[in-house]
Amino acid sequence: MNKFWQFKNTSEDTAELILYGPIADSTWWGDEVTPKNFAEDLKNLGDIKNLVIRINSVGGDVFAANAIYTLLKDHKANKTVKIDGIAASAATIIAMAGDTIEIPANGMMMIHNPMVVLLGAYNAEELNRMQDTLDSIKKTIIAAYKNKTGKSEEELSKLMDEETWMTGEEAVKEGFADKLMFENVNAVLNGNKLYINNIGHDLTAFRKKPNFVQQAPKPDNINTNQNQKEDKVKMEIKTVADLEQHFKNLVEEIRNKAKEEERERIKAIDEIAKNIDPELVMKAKYVEPMNAEKLAFEAIKNDAAKGSNYLNDLEKDIKDSNVLEVEAKVVKDNSQDIVNKIVEGANKRRGK
Repeated sequence: MNKFWQFKNTSEDTAELILYGPIADSTWWGDEVTPKNFAEDLKNLGDIKNLVIRINSVGGDVFAANAIYTLLKDHKANKTVKIDGIAASAATIIAMAGDTIEIPANGMMMIHNPMVVLLGAYNAEELNRMQDTLDSIKKTIIAAYKNKTGKSEEELSKLMDEETWMTGEEAVKEGFADKLMFENVNAVLNGNKLYINNIGHDLTAFRKKPNFVQQAPKPDNINTNQNQKEDKVKMEIKTVADLEQHFKNLVEEIRNKAKEEERERIKAIDEIAKNIDPELVMKAKYVEPMNAEKLAFEAIKNDAAKGSNYLNDLEKDIKDSNVLEVEAKVVKDNSQDIVNKIVEGANKRRGK
């Protein structure tokens, strides 16, 4: 099980409960294990007198929130809730367990009607039962809000119907919090993502977004004047001289890099040029510039071509000289005469 809560003792008589991010990753409806684990962790804090509950969450499972609210409400320690950014939806139910609720002036709270995610096919009777269940859940949430704020059920129901977002100051004014914290929060809204104190919250499930939060700038709207200036510069750049006028350092950097690369190319060619045709080396350096690897490949092809030409020329010379035909004729037609002459000469030398 992945715990979404964290308990820790901060002193002999004080402990902290940290609830950052979604409340539960699955429903506690019908779950006996997870609520029991939460209750055991709370009990294991020992005989504490103070419990600080730190919340930065946009809610989650309402059944988990109601169960945690009840367990905290029944605990004998003095409970101080600190909204470290936002408490929305189910997270506000847990916040109501605090004897004291503190929130930054630019912190946020949001309350709304309970919702259910539907998958599959349902008939009217089944949907009506779901409606009855949601109405019952809403009553339990209103009871928690009413106990803290002192507002009527009608007032609270209307606020939930409207999916009401409140700043920290508004939350204190409406009775959902008791006092403002000294700290401020950093909040940015980017589409359906709300980032508060470096923690991202998904607001996809909510119909409304907080209209008092800074919107993340859109790329198309960033520094419009600068974009127009850059477009004008692009229109004016038609030659290298124009480019150098506007981006002198960049042009100089490009030139220096090109010079360095050319020096390295020539150096690599010189290192292998000893056994290569000088004419081919000059061609590689200046006429048809190529790197050392390409030159080596061209040299191999050149040597192979020379060898092939040499063999072809040799074969042609032999054929043109009729050497093969003469030799064959001598052996075939005059062989006996040649042998007789050799024998005759040898006899003369011996005096016979």
